[in-house]
Amino acid sequence: MFVLKGRQGLASEKRAELVQALFSEGDLRRAQQISLNSDKQKDAGKGSWFSPVTVFFAPSTGPDEDSLRKEMKKLANSVSDSAFLLDIKGIIDEDLRIPIQEAEVFARTQLSSLIDTTVKKTTHVMLRAQQDAYKQSIQREFESKKTKALGRMLVDFIRDINKCYIGRGNS
Repeated sequence: MFVLKGRQGLASEKRAELVQALFSEGDLRRAQQISLNSDKQKDAGKGSWFSPVTVFFAPSTGPDEDSLRKEMKKLANSVSDSAFLLDIKGIIDEDLRIPIQEAEVFARTQLSSLIDTTVKKTTHVMLRAQQDAYKQSIQREFESKKTKALGRMLVDFIRDINKCYIGRGNS
């Protein structure tokens, strides 16, 4: 989407070709070539215009696909999944309709899987925490009852000693 914002004047078939290269084929070299050819045609005889997109598709001394991939990943990582999905929902472009639908289906599938996994892990952790808390509660209750029972036994023992002492004193 970011790439196409800088290519608003691009002919419909070229936009579709660029989208196809980026999203369906993942062919960054082809996308770069399409972008460069469109810039050359558009800017023949004029000074070149600069935008963040031209940094990605600017001619270099050689095809530096690794740095292009790094820049694209950095750009993709700066946008959350939910923000991306919300942004593409607002795009009304016939050339992007199919890639947007594919992206939404893919995102839903991936996010659904991640959510299921996260819920299972979280449920397991929460159940374990509840079990630990319950065990601690039972242990505290047991210790409390044990302490009370020992206290009663001590009181009974002291009473018995007192009775014996008093009984000896009376005889």
